[in-house]
Amino acid sequence: MKRYELDGRLCLDRGDFCRRLMELLNFPEYCGKNLDALYDALTSLPEPTELTVTHFAGLERRLGDWGRRLRKMLMDASEGTGLWVLLPEEKPGSAEACREAGRALQEELILRYSPIALKLLRREEDIPEGTVRPWRDEGNRLAMCQAFALVRRNRKAYTLLKEDHWCVWPLVSYRLCPLEEADYEYMGSKFFVRDPRRGVRFLREEYPMLKEEGILGFSIAPLEKCTFVPDLVCIYCNPAQIRSLLMAAKLLTGEMLKVTLDPVDSCVHSSIPVLNGLDFNITFPDPGEYERGLTDENEVMFTLRGDLLEPLTDCVRSFGQIGFGYRGLQMEMDMNFPRPEFYNKMFEKWGLATGEEWKK
Repeated sequence: MKRYELDGRLCLDRGDFCRRLMELLNFPEYCGKNLDALYDALTSLPEPTELTVTHFAGLERRLGDWGRRLRKMLMDASEGTGLWVLLPEEKPGSAEACREAGRALQEELILRYSPIALKLLRREEDIPEGTVRPWRDEGNRLAMCQAFALVRRNRKAYTLLKEDHWCVWPLVSYRLCPLEEADYEYMGSKFFVRDPRRGVRFLREEYPMLKEEGILGFSIAPLEKCTFVPDLVCIYCNPAQIRSLLMAAKLLTGEMLKVTLDPVDSCVHSSIPVLNGLDFNITFPDPGEYERGLTDENEVMFTLRGDLLEPLTDCVRSFGQIGFGYRGLQMEMDMNFPRPEFYNKMFEKWGLATGEEWKK
């Protein structure tokens, strides 16, 4: 029996799931990317096969109705055939595991500030104890970048509901305040786009909006102190630390990040795409982050889905263990430096000089 495993955390949408499944089981290229075609391919496998889809519950939630139909299709395909489909129940991550990951990231990457844990709030009862309500408790209203700065710099924990905000864009993107028809025309002119019609179209069609409706707000806390399992983690770091995170992300997913950069509204562009299902994102802090959030000029924002925190941290650790992590890299100019074995083999094949092998 052949055994295969597909990690549901790495599947962003239905197309991504279909592509990964087809590659894993070596389905023919002409196989359609729909449930009927996948059913036909799964029930026509030439030999007994065990397929395990881990973290399926989270994938099912992201895919909505299609995810529920996918579960039924997989179960139907495994009845009376040589296919066994396993959808193991996943143990929910714990706040303690997230805190440990936060501490590990700070150590491995020598982070100056704490990563930020963010949790969406669907009910009043979801509000974590011990978080500060800016307007109720302090008489202040905050821009989201200011709240982020207070969390990562001062290690405070906040809950921001509609009345706590002092910036318009999170209210729009998190659907805390609905836009009326006239609002699109008015606010679409505020994106520093010369053609006002293009700005309106951008707001209507491209501006990041949370897919889930009915959210009350969100809670944020330093990752190493959070009392909840985050939906999103945001790390402010320098480009060299971003490089290490990118290496870990590529090791985990086998994919390169595809990033769309916008010079404004970084609070929205860093968080909403990830909350909508994107694995990772990179964002440059906007002018408001610099002026009001006190962000350093060399800082970049790296965000990731909360359920990828632990596996990404493991990948960051693994590079550190082989001397290729952020802490282990050193600026040096070593001529004729030791190289991996395959360098020497290829150089020998090409008739070029070989040298000392890399022993790391």
